[in-house]
Amino acid sequence: MRGRGRLMEQQKQAIVELVVSHREHGRRVGEVLGSAGVARSSYYRWKKGNGEKKAERQSSYELTVEERSLIDEVKGQYPEYRHRRVQGMLQQRGVYLSASVIYGHLKAQGQIEPYERRAAPWKSPRYEVWQRNLMWGSDWTKLSVGAVRWYLLTVIDFFSRWIIAWEVVPTVNAGHVKAIYRAGLKSQGISVRSQTKPELRVDRGSPNTSGITQEFFDTLAADLSFARVRRPTDNALTERFYGSIKQEEIYLVGNYPDEISAREEIGRYIERYHHHRPHQSLMNFTPAHVHEVNNKSRLMAELKEMKRKTREKRKAYWVTQQKLSQPPPAGGCPDKGHSEIVNPGANTEAVFQHQPPDSQIESPTTKNDSLVDSILSH
Repeated sequence: MRGRGRLMEQQKQAIVELVVSHREHGRRVGEVLGSAGVARSSYYRWKKGNGEKKAERQSSYELTVEERSLIDEVKGQYPEYRHRRVQGMLQQRGVYLSASVIYGHLKAQGQIEPYERRAAPWKSPRYEVWQRNLMWGSDWTKLSVGAVRWYLLTVIDFFSRWIIAWEVVPTVNAGHVKAIYRAGLKSQGISVRSQTKPELRVDRGSPNTSGITQEFFDTLAADLSFARVRRPTDNALTERFYGSIKQEEIYLVGNYPDEISAREEIGRYIERYHHHRPHQSLMNFTPAHVHEVNNKSRLMAELKEMKRKTREKRKAYWVTQQKLSQPPPAGGCPDKGHSEIVNPGANTEAVFQHQPPDSQIESPTTKNDSLVDSILSH
């Protein structure tokens, strides 16, 4: 009966009665079910009855009256506490109840207060810098000059990763922040009277938050935005540049002999960073190229065209290799084209029609024929 679909209730009952009758004659249950093609699990399920339900047993985790009163007491004493803190307070009293059990009790009492969770960062739209000189980032990092701590102060463009301005200074104060921003405007040909100026993203260091710095940006009508506390990702592009220059330049040198050497070495690195070092987040273009093109769509089109030309060149190479590797056709000569194959029997019928019946056609003796005769004579 296996593989025949579901059975009706009468058929199931008939199989149960069949097994009972055979059991009275000494046959085993498995033997009878095997001959009927019924699984043992199905038989015992039918015997028990599909309509029967298991008797509901009381859960061993159901709260007692005393435990419920303890939860209500803590919640009444600390109404701002949610279920996990209530669990902690009960645990301090030597009573352990799981947070889920406490949550279930409070929910049944209508004491679960709704609250808004922080929105997932990946679900909120991000502001994308779509061209150069819209947003800059500024920060400083330590370096050793003459065994004394100095600082590298930079301004980076968030679109192209181009280092707008940089300076090596013995200390950093509000005057340096103002000077580096002015130098950036000058290098990009942006007038201080321009209506639109790049927004500067900085951390909450004292040179950035000082009243002198904020008054300077208010006077210029430029935006100064601060990163959140302990959130270096708010100024991630600046931090990423410092990670690169530290690993590839500052840590390798260790200590610059003097200020002039520090400026020359760091200047050479930034020049290489701009024009020769591919940047993965820029589709492996250089910051100089991206800053010059200033259009992401054009960059993607350029990359697409580069891929197309590379594929076509590779395809042409392998087609040429395949042609060169093919052997010349049979009967032909290299570089001489295809030879024409002539059918020697094409005019045989016409030749024999012009010969008398008793005529003998002698074929010319060839070199191969003479060789065969000499072999047979021996």
